[in-house]
Amino acid sequence: MFVTSKVIAALMGASMVNAHMIMSSPTPYSKDTLNNSPLAADGSDFPCKLRDNAFEAPETETVIAIGESHPLTFVGSATHGGGSCQISLTTDLKPSKSSEWKVIKSFEGGCPANVEGNMSGGPDTPDPYTFDFKIPEGIEAGKYTLAWTWFNRIGNREMYMNCAPITVSGGSSKRSPEELEKRSSSFPPMFVANVNGCTTKESVDIRFPQAGDYVEYKGQPGNLAAEGSEACTGTPTFGGSGVAVSAGSSSSGSDSGSSSSGSTSSGSASSGSSAPAESASAAVSVSVAPVPESTPSNAPEPAPEPVSSTAPAPAPAPTSSSSGSESGSDSGSVSGGLTGSCSTEGQWNCISGTAFQRCASGTWSVAQPMSTGTQCNAGQSEELVVSASKKARHVSSMRFRNRSYHNHGHA
Repeated sequence: MFVTSKVIAALMGASMVNAHMIMSSPTPYSKDTLNNSPLAADGSDFPCKLRDNAFEAPETETVIAIGESHPLTFVGSATHGGGSCQISLTTDLKPSKSSEWKVIKSFEGGCPANVEGNMSGGPDTPDPYTFDFKIPEGIEAGKYTLAWTWFNRIGNREMYMNCAPITVSGGSSKRSPEELEKRSSSFPPMFVANVNGCTTKESVDIRFPQAGDYVEYKGQPGNLAAEGSEACTGTPTFGGSGVAVSAGSSSSGSDSGSSSSGSTSSGSASSGSSAPAESASAAVSVSVAPVPESTPSNAPEPAPEPVSSTAPAPAPAPTSSSSGSESGSDSGSVSGGLTGSCSTEGQWNCISGTAFQRCASGTWSVAQPMSTGTQCNAGQSEELVVSASKKARHVSSMRFRNRSYHNHGHA
C-alpha cells in the first residue's frame, strides 16, 4: 500500500496528541487534574487552564529566595519544534483575565526544547533540556502565582500555560528602597496570543514585544524571527498590553533608562538584526560570563544573570584580522565578508568586529551585522565571542560555540 508523507506525518501527529508538555517544577496547581493540552482557542480557560478546583496548592510549598536560581523543568515529548516561553508572576492566588502579570524572564527560541520537531517518548518523558530562572530584585517577598507560557514554533497556532503557587522569600540587597521601587515598575506584561484574536507566525521562534531585562536565547539562529517583526497579527480581545509595541522593542525601564530605547536582542544579540543565514542543522550554545563588579550594570546584587538586552550605542569596532580564508570577496552589503566554499564546518568569521558569518554545509553564510551596542572579536575562530561597549548594560559576554545539540530522537 502506498502511504504518502502527509499520511505518515498525520499519524505521527496523532500519536503525540497526549504527549504535550507540562511544567513539573515549580509544581503546578491542581497537578492531578492538569492536562497537557494547549489553552482553548477561544481563551475560555485563560489563565492557568481554568477548570473546577483549578487552584489547589501542592503538598510541598515552592519557596524561592530573591536572587536564587530555580530550575524550570517539564515532562512530555510533543515539543512542536520548540518555540519561545516566558516566566511571569502575579500577586493573585486565583488569577483571572483581569490579573496583572509581571514577566521576570523570557526564553526566545529553544523552549521547551531545541529540536526540529518532536522528541521521542510519551507524556511522562522528562524533558532533557535545562532551564532556570531567578526572582529578581524589585519583586517583594510574599506569595505569588507563577505562570509558564509557551508559543510553539511548528504546528497549530497555540498558547500553552501552566501555573504554580510560589512563596518568594527575602534576599540581601545593596540597593536603596527607591531603587527597588523603581525596579518593581520595570517588569513588562505577559505576552498573550493565539487565544485572543492575535495570531503568531508559524515556523519561527517569536521575539516577545516586551521581553524584559532578563532574556535567554537557546534555539537556532535561523529560527529566530527577524528583529522588528510583529510577534502576532490581529486585534487582541484581551491581554493587549503584551502586544502594544512591535516585536523586538523592550518596554522595561531599567535604572539606566537605556534598555527601553531600542530592541530587545536577547541571547541573539550576536545574531544581528535578523536571523543568520545558516544551515538548520547547525546549532549554537550560549554560555554567559558574569559582568564584573567594576563594569557598570543595573543587574541586581545578587543578580539574576540577564543574557542580554539592547546596548545604548555601537561599540568601537576592532580592526579586521580575518585571514587564511578561501575567498576574500565581499559578502552581500557587509564589506570584508567571505563567499564561496569553506573547509572548517562551524567556523565563525567576525568581520572587523561589526559583522559575522559562519561556515555552514561547506559554504560561507551571508554576513550579518552585529546588533547595536555589541561587537565580536575580529577574525576566524571556533567560538564567536560577543561583548558590549563599556557603557552598555545588561549585556554579558557571550560565546557561540561550534557544537550541536542532540535531538533525542525527535520526530
